[in-house]
Amino acid sequence: MAEPIVQESYIVTEGKKRGATRDVRPEAAHDKYYTVLRVHAGDAILNDNWHTSEVLSHTKANFEGYTFQMRTLEAWGAMIENDHRAYYTAGGRVWSLDLEPAAGKKPRIKIAE
Repeated sequence: MAEPIVQESYIVTEGKKRGATRDVRPEAAHDKYYTVLRVHAGDAILNDNWHTSEVLSHTKANFEGYTFQMRTLEAWGAMIENDHRAYYTAGGRVWSLDLEPAAGKKPRIKIAE
């Protein structure tokens, strides 16, 4: 009897654009939740200009403090490295997301500035 074909990833239809699909890893198929604790530039040196400030403030406003399913973060383009770090590209720059595993969906938490 032939071995079953193992599916390496699957397509999700959630995302930024209507009708968009993205390839997501199998681990993301499970209801794994993460709270985004902080959005930052990681080791990158940021230019002090309007564009960088706008992209960073927009990314912080839409991610920090929120709890997301793993598959939602990946559908939006985040690359999850491990349970405590992900990378997200916005405005031509890669932003680091500090994560914390969560038991499930919860209201937005306040982030200390």
